[in-house]
Amino acid sequence: MFAHIPAFGRGPTSNEIMTGVTPSARHDALLASYLLGLRHGPAAVRDFIVADLDGFLDLGLKRRAADQIVVLRAFLAKFPEFGPADHVYSR
Repeated sequence: MFAHIPAFGRGPTSNEIMTGVTPSARHDALLASYLLGLRHGPAAVRDFIVADLDGFLDLGLKRRAADQIVVLRAFLAKFPEFGPADHVYSR
């Protein structure tokens, strides 16, 4: 389902690694805003993050997409059970 997104499926290849993005307070704030939606469940929050990531990619907003991947990875670190079963976050 999410194999086209580097945070899911296999690990990123060398041409998919987003350089110049370091987790920051901004990413923490973005994640916190998504976590306000937890009343819909963690799976829904994950889907919101992924939908926004897809939108950024569709618009060619590479920097925003890279930021969103950081947010997605932070989310999966908190909720590893909502990543794919064979992904590192689910172990």
